[in-house]
Amino acid sequence: MVVTTDWTLSDLADLLKGEEWQAADKVTQALLLAAVNREDAGSLTALDLAQLPCELLHDVDRLWVNASFGHFGFSVQQRIYTELDGTFDPASLSPSHPHPFVQTVGWLMITVPRPLAFFKFYDFLNFSLDAPEGHLPALWYWQLSWLESLRTGGLGTGRGGGYADLARLDALMLRLTRCGQI
Repeated sequence: MVVTTDWTLSDLADLLKGEEWQAADKVTQALLLAAVNREDAGSLTALDLAQLPCELLHDVDRLWVNASFGHFGFSVQQRIYTELDGTFDPASLSPSHPHPFVQTVGWLMITVPRPLAFFKFYDFLNFSLDAPEGHLPALWYWQLSWLESLRTGGLGTGRGGGYADLARLDALMLRLTRCGQI
């Protein structure tokens, strides 16, 4: 995929229609970064996620949900998060007790015999409809700066090998709620 900052919702729709899920995830990230002027940074902070335009979130979600027949999308992720969040005590977050959302959507590297909060490397995610419900889009959560990646135990500029960070997850879910995604 050619890197450009000129991606449009039409480009995203075309990729999703062709079931090019990984490329669509990268375009989704590019659209989100552009919306908050973070293209140079390459990653979204919790504050950035909290400021994403509702219209963009609605449009991107609609495209993902329609193309995946309700299997992927922000609203799917929010529904799963909402169903599971009430059962989770944030004070209990640890490598041996990750947020149930990240396990349910299939983002963890190790789940048997007990889930550990080590995240898969981005390229090891399942970019097909065989993935767990809510698995995509994921790059909004995955892409981190080197410093953030090291802080969460990751290797490189992503979440791979690292631990959960509830700030980013909570920020997008709260933004979706405020935008009326449900």
